[in-house]
Amino acid sequence: MFHRKLSVFSLPLIALVLTACGFQLRGNVSIPAELHQMSLHCSNELSKVLCQTLTKQLKLNEVNLVEDSAADYILTISALNSSRRAVSITDRAVAVEYEVTNKVTFNLIAADQTIIIEDASTSARQSYRFDEDNVISKTREEEQVKEQLNKLLASKIISRLSPYNTIKVEQIRAAQAQ
Repeated sequence: MFHRKLSVFSLPLIALVLTACGFQLRGNVSIPAELHQMSLHCSNELSKVLCQTLTKQLKLNEVNLVEDSAADYILTISALNSSRRAVSITDRAVAVEYEVTNKVTFNLIAADQTIIIEDASTSARQSYRFDEDNVISKTREEEQVKEQLNKLLASKIISRLSPYNTIKVEQIRAAQAQ
């Protein structure tokens, strides 16, 4: 009986202590309220899938995606490059493992045309095994790898946005005005 009461009281206490010390789950980044009115632009077809993933993650972070005229900030995905290279080769010169690398370049501009982030880039890579006898399933696996890379890139972009609160943006404006 004593142990049951102890566990009932200890769980809320542990939760309170963890939140009070600033504990967050890994990868959980919050976007400042200043960036909650944003427009998102994608430059080409390759970046459309990334932009769909980024849109979902921004909405989960309570960012309101609006038209340019109503946006306080415009996030532009200016380039997305994807490459694949053989990592492991058999004695018959057949690739058995590939590495896929996606690199994205993006900009963040305020409504008053202040450049907050200019041509920042981030990349993600992942490898997968390839079996030449089972091409169909390996093609699906490559698509899943690319989807995971898009999620990772979207998370990295969001984490790059997180430091830009009002104070940081005003410092950038002041620096650009000089």
